[in-house]
Amino acid sequence: MDDLIAARMQMAVSLGFHIVFACIGMTMPILMAFSEWKWLRTGRQEFMDVAKAWSKGVAIFFAVGAVSGT
Repeated sequence: MDDLIAARMQMAVSLGFHIVFACIGMTMPILMAFSEWKWLRTGRQEFMDVAKAWSKGVAIFFAVGAVSGT
């Protein structure tokens, strides 16, 4: 395999990995805000529990997406 092709394949895998994690890391805070808004409107504790549970995952997704940036 040519070195150029290998470098392009590595870049493609790295960029694909980064895009997936970055998109999830940027979208989840919107879903968390929506869940907290629903909690404020309805008072149902399930919505706040979901937002709190997602906060840990968002931190991980954001960190992995930021570190894997090309």
